[in-house]
Amino acid sequence: MRKITLSLLGLGAASLCVYVAESVSPAGEHIRPPVAVSAAATAAASRVALSADTPVATAAATAGVAGGAHAAGPAAASAVAGPAEPAQPAETAPAPATGAAVEPLRAIPALTQLPELPNGCEAVAATMLLNWAGLPISKEDVAAALPKGELPYTNEDGAVVGGNPRDVFVGDPFDVGYGIYHAPIAALMKQWLPGQIEDMTGIAFASLLELPAKGRPVMVWATEHMDMPYLDLEWEDSDGELVEWYQPEHALLLVGSDDEYAYLNDPMTGRQEAYGLDDFDRAWEAMGSQAITARQAKL
Repeated sequence: MRKITLSLLGLGAASLCVYVAESVSPAGEHIRPPVAVSAAATAAASRVALSADTPVATAAATAGVAGGAHAAGPAAASAVAGPAEPAQPAETAPAPATGAAVEPLRAIPALTQLPELPNGCEAVAATMLLNWAGLPISKEDVAAALPKGELPYTNEDGAVVGGNPRDVFVGDPFDVGYGIYHAPIAALMKQWLPGQIEDMTGIAFASLLELPAKGRPVMVWATEHMDMPYLDLEWEDSDGELVEWYQPEHALLLVGSDDEYAYLNDPMTGRQEAYGLDDFDRAWEAMGSQAITARQAKL
């Protein structure tokens, strides 16, 4: 399965993860099937200026790389030049040193989204955070509880319209879907765990890394393998707001870091992975610096 990334204009925008069913080549590469809104994708690929509220803008300003992302970012990108050089494959996370501050969080079990939730990385990352915080809920129950919206389609006026991941999960995490941003997920978590959930979207990268060191895992939006995202599709929501979709967006759970690596439980692999700090920084900021953390309930 491969996730498709979506970016949204406007304050509070965030990134989404979506895996669309696809065939796999003999080499193991995912081949995404044709999308019904391919015409919109063609138009999107030629877009060269992005709003200052888009995640890509953050990436370009911070890392100097043109690309796409989900989530709001502070600076404007000058161009979208297509996918950047892929990051190196993730390494299997090494065992934490004895007594390391991150060791308790590194023990958080990594859950897989497959096969039940081919497009449910956000639901699975949220489940890992909720379970750690004391809520015994399944990934399927989290996915079922997400607000849902329509997949992009061409209406009677010839416009491509669909749900907005800022508000809903676009599509179905159990089947074909795109994803959902931080705000609706944080709102849902707060209903289940009042007083324990904090939406940290927009936090500085150095401060993000400090959270696991202080005993607080973080749900983050980045990309598969920490590749730089690129614009793939665009449509309008019911209010006429432009929704831009970037891939390969992905949600994970940050459980620790050291001088070289960030350690994240990855729903796609079902393992804890080690990603280079620079690669993680670029992908996370490109996707809008989205982050949700939690506190464990006081006994």
